[in-house]
Amino acid sequence: MTQKRLPFILLWLALLSVRIFAASDAQQRISVEDGRYVYPDGSEVILWGVNFQPSIGWEYDRFVKAGLIPRGSFDAASYFKLVDAGLDEIQRLGCDVIRVTLSPHELANFDGSLRDTPNLRTLDYLMAQCRQRGIYYYFAFINELGANDKNVAGTLMEHPDGGRKIDYYSWLLDPDFIQRSQAYIGNLLTHENRYDRVRMIDDPAFCIAELVNEPHTPNVDDLEAPFHQYYIHWLKSKSLSVTAENFQLWRKEYTLEYINQMCDFLERLGCRAPVAWSHKWSMAIRHNGGDAEWLASLESKVPAVCFSTYPTQGTVYNYVRDAEKDLRKLGMEHNSLPYLQDAYEQRDLQGWANEAAFRNKAHYVYEWETHANMSSYMYPAMAKYFRAQGAQIATMWTYILPELSNYIAAQHLLNLKSSPGKSASFIAAGEVFRKTPLYQPYATSGRDEDYSPNVALDFKEQSSAYADDTILVYSSDMPPRYVEQLLTPERVARGFDLIRGVGDSPLVQYGGTGLYFLDFKPSGEVLVEILPDCEWLRSPVTGGKMLDANGEVPSSDDPPYASPQEYYAIAMKFQKQVSNRYITDVKHVMTLAAPNLPSSPKVYRIEGAEFRPVDLLGTAPLRFMAKPGCYRIQ
Repeated sequence: MTQKRLPFILLWLALLSVRIFAASDAQQRISVEDGRYVYPDGSEVILWGVNFQPSIGWEYDRFVKAGLIPRGSFDAASYFKLVDAGLDEIQRLGCDVIRVTLSPHELANFDGSLRDTPNLRTLDYLMAQCRQRGIYYYFAFINELGANDKNVAGTLMEHPDGGRKIDYYSWLLDPDFIQRSQAYIGNLLTHENRYDRVRMIDDPAFCIAELVNEPHTPNVDDLEAPFHQYYIHWLKSKSLSVTAENFQLWRKEYTLEYINQMCDFLERLGCRAPVAWSHKWSMAIRHNGGDAEWLASLESKVPAVCFSTYPTQGTVYNYVRDAEKDLRKLGMEHNSLPYLQDAYEQRDLQGWANEAAFRNKAHYVYEWETHANMSSYMYPAMAKYFRAQGAQIATMWTYILPELSNYIAAQHLLNLKSSPGKSASFIAAGEVFRKTPLYQPYATSGRDEDYSPNVALDFKEQSSAYADDTILVYSSDMPPRYVEQLLTPERVARGFDLIRGVGDSPLVQYGGTGLYFLDFKPSGEVLVEILPDCEWLRSPVTGGKMLDANGEVPSSDDPPYASPQEYYAIAMKFQKQVSNRYITDVKHVMTLAAPNLPSSPKVYRIEGAEFRPVDLLGTAPLRFMAKPGCYRIQ
């Protein structure tokens, strides 16, 4: 017998347990005190999220290249539905913050005045949605993603002489560009949102003012470079000679001057979001010819610094340059876990972040990801590493929006449905991030594994799991050692309030490949959501052919590549081909052995506003046929 229940939208919101905030429910403003992000009551800020940037042309162009959006068109209503769906997904993953990449050439004219572009409209919509949903957001104001000599004419990023893009060294050196960029930032922060009339500068949800995305300063002098004139002028003003030491001192001084100048500007403007300076990626001190920028930020007024972490980035480049290596096998062949220990211990990797001097600055991770692989063992380890490095906010790069996720093949990839194992691992990592003490020293139980009372992750298993007294998360079938480590007799006897998993565990078995969510309510009811099976048709990291079932190269394979240029050239031809598809109509057996199930359970499938009874295959344990969708057990 079919039962009618709540209107669909109310039921759906209740089922997903997504916290949707009314616009009137103001979020707490975040500030920095004594090197910590804090709320007004002094409690610690801990925010977990993703980079999410539908407002930049680079992201929109990926939809165009996939054939999902006609070139030259902008259907705001349709595109905003994708934005909404993407926000729904990241909230399902437990995100409470997003980083939004900005490309000033899409937002500002040469003089810093705002351009009324689809990019600004989308940004307005995204910010309004963040406020409505209770999501914090932040930006790096200056960036050149998607900018080139042909598309910057008349925009902030055009060179003063015209006809080309301004070089990135001038961002921090050219007084005219700095003044115009301040005008752009001021106009953006005081711009009244067209959808809810809120100015960013007044919005507590705007939580970080990151000045520049990965700022560049030159490693060594170059007589032909535009920056050389500034260096020579500085030497003359100091009565100094040309030496390598003086060049590094100049780098430090002009970086320090820029940071303080921008901090003063934002303070005069009335911006209350803490200002932050980017120290880029692991090994950036090595790559940038020394620590001049780091010394500058330490002496500056900036209250916060940030960094990114990509454990396999260098390995990816080695694979792409070597025709004997196969990028599709990187995740299975290369153990990334030792990289984190090295980065923690070596100052010129990222060990600087846990030094005593830098503990006077608040820290966050602006980007992070495992590079070019679909393994799911690293995320919880990275979350623990971030806390050891003092990070209170971390945003993964990058979340792939709905629909595009079925065409994407990328070195950075996370999507709730297309990467179920990584999604489960991301949820587990969020729990680790929130519950690990700040600056707790980083260490793992082994070179290729980390087992603790709450976490099990292992390169050999290519997966991870998390458990505490309320939640159980696993990114694939739980191996026996994971079970032994995490499912203590006490936890098994009590059961969990929340289970998020892929595959099988002692408490839940499901034959599909999608991520599933089980919420055990105090009333005794259990809400179940099963996401679609995901079948990959092309390699997630190359766009070409998949390895076979045994992880070997197919007999008729794509052409080899021996350089980044060849890799990207080959990958481009696959952009309009479906990379993965969702299967929603195939049933699999679901078995539930949780101790906190109803004593005489009945299972209903939720179809719209109706509950449809499901025939049971057994009750001890509870077994029934299930397919993607939502169920209620009572």
